[in-house]
Amino acid sequence: MSARRYVEVAGTQYNKKGFGAKWSEIVGSYEPGITVSRSHRAFLVDVLKRIPRFAKIFKRGRVMFKVVQRVFNGKRVKGVVIVTPNSSYEVWVGKEAVVKEMFPRTTLPDPGKENRRSVLRALRGVIEPQIQQYRGRFKGQSVIKSSLSGKPIFGPYHVDHVYPFVRIVEEWCRDRGYDLERIPVKCVGTVCRLVDATVAEDFFDYHALHAEYQVLDASENVSKGARYFGREKFIKDP
Repeated sequence: MSARRYVEVAGTQYNKKGFGAKWSEIVGSYEPGITVSRSHRAFLVDVLKRIPRFAKIFKRGRVMFKVVQRVFNGKRVKGVVIVTPNSSYEVWVGKEAVVKEMFPRTTLPDPGKENRRSVLRALRGVIEPQIQQYRGRFKGQSVIKSSLSGKPIFGPYHVDHVYPFVRIVEEWCRDRGYDLERIPVKCVGTVCRLVDATVAEDFFDYHALHAEYQVLDASENVSKGARYFGREKFIKDP
């Protein structure tokens, strides 16, 4: 089966990139808490009626769409919710999930790459106690400042690795002779764990020795990604 390259929504054809851009345009047109206008509503209705878990909501009666801001894993995300009839319950509609439904992948995922992603998820879980211990340093502080800019952070802050986490993992693999695509891992839902506990313990110790943290605003962390710029002048131990 060939990949779906175009979809028609509300009378207009979109490729995957154009569809994503249209969705972002709609979300970006409103401040959080504002109900979506009739013109944009037509686009959303046409899209979401094609996705079974959202389509069943429409059977209850007329719905509304609202742009809101939510926090996921400490990151502020602006997006759309369906306001259900009668109960007015808000159902989050994730852009990524919608794009996958509208432009489904037609080839099987690469098992090696899938394993790599799962191992990275498992390794983040292994060192989560270290992250939480670092967060504890800021408990009770009225003002938390960015390690990069020195400016106060308003809202949730991110604990980021000065030297990117994925680079630490890659160097650990080189030192130990591991292949991320082959390390045994078991996942239940979104939770992944390494099969070999001794491997997990080894990474816990390696990470504790090599990791260094900094505090960033959500937008700074997204902008930085996995790039490394060296140590910044504002990085200080609290």
